[in-house]
Amino acid sequence: MISIREYAKKNNVSYEAIRKQVKRYETELKGHIHKQNRTHFLDDEAVAILDQHRQESPVVILNQDTSDRIRQLEEENRNLLIKVAAQADKIAELSEWKSEHAVMIAEANTNKLLLEEKTKQFDELKADNRQLTDELAITKQELEHERNKGFFAKLFGGK
Repeated sequence: MISIREYAKKNNVSYEAIRKQVKRYETELKGHIHKQNRTHFLDDEAVAILDQHRQESPVVILNQDTSDRIRQLEEENRNLLIKVAAQADKIAELSEWKSEHAVMIAEANTNKLLLEEKTKQFDELKADNRQLTDELAITKQELEHERNKGFFAKLFGGK
């Protein structure tokens, strides 16, 4: 007695292939397959029947499309590699562009800070200029007033 799984392994085929063969020749194998729990066992007669059918009609798996499919997949692979390389080039260009523009943005921010500092200094100088202009105007008025005083008023400090 041998299990279907062991028989498949011994013949280098899948369990499913033997299970299908057992199903196909069910009437011939009747009484030669014994079920114990969930395992099906083949007696010597069942093994002989299956072996005879396997020799009469060997299963040949023919896949004519394999080489064409392989060529097609290789071509797809080449095309994808080309696309990946192109995308890598674009990524490199964008990284370079980003780096260049990051420098420009940093320079622009520095220039903005400098401009703000200079504007602040300009506003301070403008305020100082206004104050000095006001003081000059007052001094001119005082000077004009002193010029308009008479000789004795200048001498004795009068108005």
